[in-house]
Amino acid sequence: MLKKHLAVMLLFVVAAGVFSQSIPSGTGRYEALGNSPFILDAATDINNNPAWSNYYRDYSFGDIGRNTDGEGSAFELSDQYAGVSFGVTKKLALGVIVNKTNDGWSTFGGNATNLGINSPIVPTTVLIGYSLNKNFHLGLAPYVAMWKRNYESSDTNSADTNRSSRSLGANLGVMYNMKKGWIEGVIHFRMNKYESETITSSTTTTADNDGGLEIGVALRGWFNTKSKTAVVPVLGFMMYGFTPKTVSGSTTTLGPEYTFMNISGGVGLNIPITDDIQIAGGVVAEYNTFKASFTGDSLNPTTEFKRNDLVAPRFHMAGETRIADWLTARFGFNRAITMRSDESSSTLGGSTTTTNVDELLPSNSVQTVSLGAGFHFGRFSIDATVSERWLKQGINFVSGTSNELFGVISASYNFAK
Repeated sequence: MLKKHLAVMLLFVVAAGVFSQSIPSGTGRYEALGNSPFILDAATDINNNPAWSNYYRDYSFGDIGRNTDGEGSAFELSDQYAGVSFGVTKKLALGVIVNKTNDGWSTFGGNATNLGINSPIVPTTVLIGYSLNKNFHLGLAPYVAMWKRNYESSDTNSADTNRSSRSLGANLGVMYNMKKGWIEGVIHFRMNKYESETITSSTTTTADNDGGLEIGVALRGWFNTKSKTAVVPVLGFMMYGFTPKTVSGSTTTLGPEYTFMNISGGVGLNIPITDDIQIAGGVVAEYNTFKASFTGDSLNPTTEFKRNDLVAPRFHMAGETRIADWLTARFGFNRAITMRSDESSSTLGGSTTTTNVDELLPSNSVQTVSLGAGFHFGRFSIDATVSERWLKQGINFVSGTSNELFGVISASYNFAK
């Protein structure tokens, strides 16, 4: 059984739930721990790799929401989603995740928004986890999100419009258990597309994007030592590319060609200090490259912009301790240095102008340290980040200022027998 072989390795996840039977997880826990890649988090791992759904079977999870930080009502929360995984047989688990955005649509959104196109709505992920044997496990997670709006008018002076957007794809994950640990891998694939059709009495104009392919690969290992400390290497790759296109009558106009690539890798340690205290830390390096190029004509310049970012090092530190059977305290540290290089060129009439900018940048100091708390009641767990503003200004009857206590709140329920 997968549970039997992984139970010893999941100390960081289960530490707060040994007595409560809950499995704390979610964005509230993950961000409180500084988004560390060297921890295990049930909801985060399932969202990334569906092979985990067969371990966390009979388990529901999601985010109650994130504070909107002044947008709309003070009682509104954003980024809400819910998921569940059921054990169907000893080898098969099925589930679903609703309203969890897991695509790169925001990358394409600027071009679509200018055309009156909204991003795809209500993203839905289906979870399929299957164990071939006690050591080898597979996961498949088809993903779909769609939006459309059609407008027609009997007024001949008014244009009819058909607009739509969609993101389709899947995550394919594997996990292999070894004598002293495990390794996992996942392929992330999405096709992002938008379309706009404007119909008048004289012509039809369509706008969409060529390409839209988004693909990523992630690998992670977990190798236990004699001291129960786990060595955790991580490796990742992601890329996308697309070109806006407009067709009006017999004329086709291509917009800038956009491409992006990310390569990352690192290694860390996950250390159980005691049954009540767990810490994890490590270093990650990333390389990002972005390019936007536009082919002009005799009146408009041909332009190209390139940006290369070497993020090295990025330090991660995370820890959590059980204060009581029902309460867990957490902290996270995430800080990086970026070496950035920008290059732009513009050519018109045979004359080319080129500019270069090299800069050393730190990561956002506002989010360097994060704090959080977990509340566990039997099989149920609530996990949240603690608002830095609340810590700074204090509670209302002391400061006279209304401040939120939590930033993002997650909830989970373990209903396994």
